[in-house]
Amino acid sequence: MENGKGGVMEAPVDQLLVEKLSDPVIIGQLIRLLDKLENVTFLMDMVEGFLRRGPEIADSVNELVVLLRKNWSRPEYSSRVESAFLALRRLQEFLDSPQVQALFKSDVLDVRSVQLVGKVARSMIRATQETEQTEAKRMGLFGLMKAVNDPEIQPAVHFMINFARNFSKELKDA
Repeated sequence: MENGKGGVMEAPVDQLLVEKLSDPVIIGQLIRLLDKLENVTFLMDMVEGFLRRGPEIADSVNELVVLLRKNWSRPEYSSRVESAFLALRRLQEFLDSPQVQALFKSDVLDVRSVQLVGKVARSMIRATQETEQTEAKRMGLFGLMKAVNDPEIQPAVHFMINFARNFSKELKDA
């Protein structure tokens, strides 16, 4: 240990680091930080992008102020500004509503959910186009069983079974 100011002994940096890293509170905080690291890096990227575009944003704001000063006395502009503020107020009320807040907290807007909805939509569009381009054939039970065994259809069959199983669990919890 080195002699610090006022005669107090200071611990080496590695020893302080080991003590900090063995503290359960610090460990919990680090785990929480690591769990949110993707969000933190996304936020930092957004801030960096905003700072890079700062001069451009400032120029746009300055142009808007000049435009407002020139046209403020014209009645159509003041009514447009009032309408814009009314729209913003209504938008804020909408965003603050319990329904929208519940939507934000749900998994509906999760990236994976949105990607899955995109896949379903693309599949539905392609299936509609293919159905329109081909003649509708009657399919019996054996034709259906043959189709279910098709390797291209198997992933969708497994998805539907897993979906049904998980949806049943969700319905039980509701």
